[in-house]
Amino acid sequence: MVEMVGTLGGWEEVTVSNEAPGIIQQVLVDLGDKVKKGQRLVLLDPREATLALAQAEANLQAAKKALTQAQAEWRDADINLKRIKELHGEGIIATSQLDVAQTRFDAIEAQAHAREADIDRHRAMVDFARKRLGDTEVLAPIAGEVRQRLVSIGEAVKEKTPLFQLVITDPLKFQGTVPERFAPDIKMEQPVDVQVEAFADRLFPGRVLRVSPAVDAQTRSLSLEIKVPNAQGLLKPGFFAKGQILTNVDPHAVFAPEEAVYTFVGITKAFVVQNGTVQERQLKTGSRMEGWVEITEGLQAGEVVATSNLPQLYQGAKVTLEPIRKTHLRYSASMSCRVIRIGS
Repeated sequence: MVEMVGTLGGWEEVTVSNEAPGIIQQVLVDLGDKVKKGQRLVLLDPREATLALAQAEANLQAAKKALTQAQAEWRDADINLKRIKELHGEGIIATSQLDVAQTRFDAIEAQAHAREADIDRHRAMVDFARKRLGDTEVLAPIAGEVRQRLVSIGEAVKEKTPLFQLVITDPLKFQGTVPERFAPDIKMEQPVDVQVEAFADRLFPGRVLRVSPAVDAQTRSLSLEIKVPNAQGLLKPGFFAKGQILTNVDPHAVFAPEEAVYTFVGITKAFVVQNGTVQERQLKTGSRMEGWVEITEGLQAGEVVATSNLPQLYQGAKVTLEPIRKTHLRYSASMSCRVIRIGS
């Protein structure tokens, strides 16, 4: 079992802004509302954009008429040039007249091509104006919930002004760290039990989603991301959380309460009570979690350990106990007792 600490965050968090400047005409959602992808969030005053689109469309129509006229003149110049070439070939018309006709044809042809280019330019301007009109409707880029509303009706906003913050809350992303010594034990898809202070008596299941490829050189820790389902919406982004990553299952692992483990001058020990008499045991410990300490050496499951007055206990002391039974969900545990009186 590996412990990690960190913070719950939204699966995705997006700041929604406007593409075009304008006046806020309507605000259609508010804090905490659920939104669908593509749903309208804000409407800007569309009058200026509507007029700009109408002007662009009118300019396009005028350009189309100019192109039609230029193409007609181009055809006439082509017919005239062919006729003059025939007459010149028969020796009826001088070369200078042919040159004039050719020059006129080339000029009109260039003008027609320019009108064709104008059409493309005006079409692009119409598309841009149509987009600007569409930009007066600000749409949700993701399906989620409104985390923050940043604007009000009647407010004048520049382009790229933050309007809302949206967050996906199911699932959530638990971002935290574990000490580097546990790096070899972390694998993708390992189950994780997540705890938060708001629901201290509950464990929320998750799974390892991503593992950093490198250890932080300053903190000597490894960053992880845990995927935590949140269909009921009990968990909130921003919660401080603790996680327990199940790296292996040992049915014979022994745990003792933290208050039963006593450390003095570098020696860790516990006091086992049998028939009212104390036995001092030196311990080797492993991981810690939920107020329990893994005992890798020194205790056996089911033994009774003292949890109070530990500095006064010694080998062979006679004690009177008040029993307490603590249980652990996954592992064998030692029973614990409070020492209420120490005798000779």
